[in-house]
Amino acid sequence: MDSSLKLVLLGLVGVASAQSASLNFPTPAGSYSTKSFNSSAASTYLPNKDYSNEQLALLWDQVGPIVTAAVTTTVEPTPESSASFPKPGPIHPLVPAYIPEIADAKLPDDFLWGVASAAFQVEGAVNAEGKGPSVWDLIPHRWTNSIMDNSTGDVTSNNYYYYKVDNARLQTLGIKAYSFSIGWARIFPFGSGPVNPQGVAHYDDLISDLVARGIKPVVTLFHWDTPLALFNSYGAWTSENIVADYVNYAKYVIERYDKYVDVWYTFNEPQYCNWRFSGYPFGTILPSYNGIGTGGVKARFLCGHYTLLAHAEVYNWYHKVFKGKKPMSMKTSANWIIANSSSAADKAAVERVNDYNMGWFGQCWREDGDYPASLKNTLGDILPKFTQVQKDKLKGSCDFYAIDGYTTYYASAPPNGIAACSSNRSDPNFPDCAPTTSVSPDGFPIGPNSDAGATWLYSTPTGIRKFLNFITKDYFPAVKSIVVSEFGFAEPAEASFNTLEQILWDLRRSDYIQSFLDNILAARVVDGVNVTGAFAWAIYDNFEWNSGLGTKFGLQYVNLTDYTRHPKASMFQFLNFFKQHGNGGKEGTIANATFS
Repeated sequence: MDSSLKLVLLGLVGVASAQSASLNFPTPAGSYSTKSFNSSAASTYLPNKDYSNEQLALLWDQVGPIVTAAVTTTVEPTPESSASFPKPGPIHPLVPAYIPEIADAKLPDDFLWGVASAAFQVEGAVNAEGKGPSVWDLIPHRWTNSIMDNSTGDVTSNNYYYYKVDNARLQTLGIKAYSFSIGWARIFPFGSGPVNPQGVAHYDDLISDLVARGIKPVVTLFHWDTPLALFNSYGAWTSENIVADYVNYAKYVIERYDKYVDVWYTFNEPQYCNWRFSGYPFGTILPSYNGIGTGGVKARFLCGHYTLLAHAEVYNWYHKVFKGKKPMSMKTSANWIIANSSSAADKAAVERVNDYNMGWFGQCWREDGDYPASLKNTLGDILPKFTQVQKDKLKGSCDFYAIDGYTTYYASAPPNGIAACSSNRSDPNFPDCAPTTSVSPDGFPIGPNSDAGATWLYSTPTGIRKFLNFITKDYFPAVKSIVVSEFGFAEPAEASFNTLEQILWDLRRSDYIQSFLDNILAARVVDGVNVTGAFAWAIYDNFEWNSGLGTKFGLQYVNLTDYTRHPKASMFQFLNFFKQHGNGGKEGTIANATFS
């Protein structure tokens, strides 16, 4: 455009603006109210009281289009024999045992073992039969590139329709217990309000089928899949409102299934408040309530605080009001930590890592029922405070210790020192102020690496034995029994293999399974640690959170086209260990608990 014409047009715009400013606009005759709107100033909660089909449809519209599996009815299993499974032979036998002194050792009668999964990671059928969306239905659909392979949990292993096939397989293999979670939004589609009878009927049948097959159900009430409606209403775990809604859900599930469930977990790895919840897309596709902005440190510790209050309420109700007799705890995520050097600063860094992992959720085992001093001193007003009544409820609110202990790390003080870091809220290492690494001080990796989708995981078998000793003898000496509630390994590049022959001999995972179990057994029979259970992750390949379907942790391979399941070498490694050392898990109870 000619520059002179531009000037003419700009001049006309200026004249028009000046003229419009002087005009006298009449007030319309109707009855109208006025309000100045500012969406960034939102502070009040949205009522979660509309439980209509239309509102449920709006929630699913918020998620977006859902992929439906090719199979959408319950599949009945066909008879199979464990002898029919292809398995490692004499040309490459299973991985040998690691610790000669336990060659003839036997696990005691109270040892319970099995495999594990979680509802969102295996069920699929995410919008079937009245289920409401969870935050993890939303994230893969709406948060661009948040999942490494851009997959979703819409179908995954399709366990919702294949649960009878899966249970029959566990029975055929001789696995004695199955640790799984219940999807909150399948029971309460809106997180609160009316119960969804179709979701209840599904879990009725799942648990009935397990019991009929002699498989012990070990149930987790919450494994990260918070109902989306509770985020919309009040910010989910950043609000104290979540406690009442979670307790209401937990009571319903416990009252219905307690007769048949052998072990209860209130929460799976509440440390997810750090490395998942605090990083959710608050302020964009999720609302930002309670002053958390885009999430981060404040969201992290609000989430942890209300998780602890919810756990304490359920535990105290279960044993003191409901008079439940099954063992109950929460599953903790932490790992064995080694100082990167002999310096006092690096030793202090180890203490901080333990405090910000185990100590953060260790009120069950602390005499004061409170947070560790390192959290309170560093976080100040960021960390919510417990009342004395809440501390009293938290103290002793676990019947045994459960640890999901996958690996080992080295810890060191940050470059500017712990004191400088902990006093500077803008420091990238704040508030933990204790960086960890999977590389030894001499630069060699701490152990064999796993898949690229699980860069946090290296195989470190001797670490689990040391860790079990440390937890029960040093960090929490009040612990009377401990279970390794998850351990497992992601075979490197397994998703890139395109034939069963390549997939089924998962040597690195087999090595991990054998060596971890050997060290767990040694902790029990040599070191005297009262380890009462071990559960391998996972029952089969599933949706692995931020890495999606492309990272494989399964002891069984799942063909995502025809849904067939195939035991890998690691499954036979797992079974062989308990054939040699186990009691069959027939009398296993995880914990010898005395309830008040």
